[in-house]
Amino acid sequence: MTIKKLPQSELKIMKFIWKSDSKVTSRDIVLGMEQKYKWKQTTTLTLLSRLVVKRFLNSQKIDKYTHYEVLIKEKEYIGVETRDFFRNIHDSSIKSLLLSLHENINLSKDDILLIEEWIKNLKEEEEDV
Repeated sequence: MTIKKLPQSELKIMKFIWKSDSKVTSRDIVLGMEQKYKWKQTTTLTLLSRLVVKRFLNSQKIDKYTHYEVLIKEKEYIGVETRDFFRNIHDSSIKSLLLSLHENINLSKDDILLIEEWIKNLKEEEEDV
């Protein structure tokens, strides 16, 4: 199945559901979106129905609430978005990506250490092959 990029509004709902780490009800989601974004119930329910059609969520009506279960995991979605971003924005160029990070984001010392550790691990993996 092909995973497509979500509009920001649908992504906000998915992030809320991914954070809950279990099945959630329409009531939980409606309240969460109302508190965080001041969305009306109809807005949230419309977006939820779109996410079901797109196969990001499965829905099941139990009593008076609809229960939602995640079909596309957060890590899976982030992987698709990251590959598309890298391919489409940076033309699959690590140099372009790193220059952009350097020029546009204030990397902390911890961020730099993390990147150094990542490079070190990549080198070790290559040596093992």
